[in-house]
Amino acid sequence: MNRMFDKETINLINKVLGEGSKIVDTITGGMMNISYLVEDKNNKKYILYIPTEQANEMVDRKLEKEHQSIIHNIGITSKNVYFDTEKGIKMNEFISGKSLDKVEKFDYQKIAVLFKNLHNSVLLSRSDYAPFVRFTDIYEKEAKQYETEINDRYEMLRDFLFGYRSFLESQMLCLCHNDAQRSNIIQTPDDEYYFIDFEFVGNNDPIYDIAAFGNGKVSEGRELLNYYYDNKPTINQIKRYYLWRIFISLQWYNVAITKHYRGEGKAHNFNFLEVANHFLLNAKDAFDGYHLEVKEDTNSEETTEKLIISTLDKIRHFLQKDGGDCEFVSYKDGVVYVRMKGACQDCSFAGADIKELVEVVLQEEVPGVIEVRMA
Repeated sequence: MNRMFDKETINLINKVLGEGSKIVDTITGGMMNISYLVEDKNNKKYILYIPTEQANEMVDRKLEKEHQSIIHNIGITSKNVYFDTEKGIKMNEFISGKSLDKVEKFDYQKIAVLFKNLHNSVLLSRSDYAPFVRFTDIYEKEAKQYETEINDRYEMLRDFLFGYRSFLESQMLCLCHNDAQRSNIIQTPDDEYYFIDFEFVGNNDPIYDIAAFGNGKVSEGRELLNYYYDNKPTINQIKRYYLWRIFISLQWYNVAITKHYRGEGKAHNFNFLEVANHFLLNAKDAFDGYHLEVKEDTNSEETTEKLIISTLDKIRHFLQKDGGDCEFVSYKDGVVYVRMKGACQDCSFAGADIKELVEVVLQEEVPGVIEVRMA
């Protein structure tokens, strides 16, 4: 079996795992790594990841090593046993089971718990994922070097998405996987679930992870959103789901275009033009879903103001308990202006009340609200 693989790879696994170790199989399906199932002399299994050139250009390997350790300590992935931060080569203990892209039935409720364990860990990365910066400065910039003709559908979807950039970038951040598609979640024979592959971990909107689950079908991520929010996602959360789903699809469209022109299809056993087309269609499905569900987003500014006022009425009693109050002044371009009254008017904590109470609630309940400021 070993003679089928290059000598350098064989030497590496024997160095890490001991003499008599071997490569059992090649694992196909990933767009960023060539992966191998390997065994030591005691038949304990591991996964060896060897990255593509493009992956190393996009990933901070020192950060990835840190994130692998953090998420292992949370208890939702396996242990890393080797990591070359220069070359990006790594080896992790094997999790027995199958990735979700290779199974037909899985438990949405357990997967939602897996996501919550990550998002609610109170741990943060020392790096924000900064999705829009990555999109424009890395993925799209490189794809445009190869594909010079404008794709009308791509341009339409991109223009729509970027109209909500400020809204998406205003959300509270937590530790996120950022590539939580079905192929990066393992289902064990006991129906337990674990994450793998931490190349893109960083602080982000948690709904970005849920949207990533919809890489194959938009409906699957949308179903997970229901389970994640106990079947009661708000319009704000539904809106963010569809927008992030469009974002991720357009991002992977650019990655696939680049990989096609780089000639990486053979190594991954992919037709990357077909992959690019899949993600463009996926983005359009998310766009259609958005317009079916986020009906409030088409309302007039007057209707939005009425929703803001009614929402403020629900939370003003918290301020009134301490002799304070706030009133709506105006709404423009996603920004709500309020006037603090009573004890809140000259209170040094007024700014904190606005950010920690008023702004959070309005962002949750009123589509389009980005920020709350004092008038």
